[in-house]
Amino acid sequence: MFACSALIGAASCGDDAPPCPGLPDAIPASWGVTPPGLDVERWNADITARMREGCIPALSVAVVTAEGELMSASWGYANVADEVPATVDTPFMIASASKAVGALAILAARDEGLLELDAPVSELVGFGVHNRRVGGGAPIGLHHLASHSSGIRDNWDVLDETYQPGDPKTPLGEFLEDYLSPGGENFSKRKNYYAWQAGREWFYSNVGAALAAHAVEARAGQPYAEFCEERLFAPLGLARTGWFLADFPAPEEVARPHAIEPAGWRVDEHYGFATWPDGQLRTTARELGRLLRLALADGELDGQRVLAPGALETLTTRPVEGLDDWYIRPYIEDQYYFWFGMTLGERWIVGHDGDDLGVSSEMFFEPETGVGVVLLTNIGDWEHGGRVREQTAAIQELLYQLGEEGA
Repeated sequence: MFACSALIGAASCGDDAPPCPGLPDAIPASWGVTPPGLDVERWNADITARMREGCIPALSVAVVTAEGELMSASWGYANVADEVPATVDTPFMIASASKAVGALAILAARDEGLLELDAPVSELVGFGVHNRRVGGGAPIGLHHLASHSSGIRDNWDVLDETYQPGDPKTPLGEFLEDYLSPGGENFSKRKNYYAWQAGREWFYSNVGAALAAHAVEARAGQPYAEFCEERLFAPLGLARTGWFLADFPAPEEVARPHAIEPAGWRVDEHYGFATWPDGQLRTTARELGRLLRLALADGELDGQRVLAPGALETLTTRPVEGLDDWYIRPYIEDQYYFWFGMTLGERWIVGHDGDDLGVSSEMFFEPETGVGVVLLTNIGDWEHGGRVREQTAAIQELLYQLGEEGA
């Protein structure tokens, strides 16, 4: 999901935000990998000053290349109200950066011969996915879902109602069939589909991303979360990564979502939603950094082949050419297989970000240098008049500079 500040400017959506309620006097720091010669005291002072300016409860980062992790650290509080410190082992919900991980899962399924990247979705999931607002045209393919050109529409009248404390209860396939097929309780020809054929227009679709994940589990014959664990998380040694709160032995250690209200901080409960593969993954910055490294290393990490060669090329190539992408610009500038390219300052970066209630994330790499940066927070980037995003963008720049010096 996108924050309004990302697409239309912070001033357009944050003018009425209440002032920052402030952070505790002492902001804790936790370091994983510290580059040789790094002035840790200066970094702690600079980052925590930016957190106070942006009103960011917790911040966790990792800087990586294909060869390894260059730096990792966390600052602040997983729960401001109880002053629970965030560490480099603290998982955060990463919102739509989950889609970048979903692309890796699709590649893994392709490598096993379970599907093709442009296969018709209806043939993969076992129920009809047809846009009845248009006649004829190409069937909706997996590549259309991955490029947000399927014509499947997010109907927030339905989706908002699925947000609930804890993990979602409705099986993914059941919800999607009910949403996409005639006769379903939540089906609407006009509210759930756009009036154009697949492959013509770009328009962001969380439901489309969830459907792509369901295609993987339908073809694999096992739950999507289980497939990701077996094919990605376990081989990479990701012990603090999971799609559900139930995956964490101590859910209280997961960073809680935060918001700012006139009375001060609001620390929210953990939540889930029906289209969970589009944004519900929880992980640490270091472990998300390993997933980013897997892409940078073209599927082979630390001597272990996890994805077939060519993975990086697929993730950085347009699956659909000639899209009418009027809506996408100026934020996203090129759409790849769920991953996308954009400009950050003067840098061209590729990856995915995420933003939802009380959480935001950045997971990108710079092709020119091969440096990747992960940044996770437990507050939405539109909060505090958009100053959360202003500060996280500035911190990203510092991290890319550090990576260039160490790469």
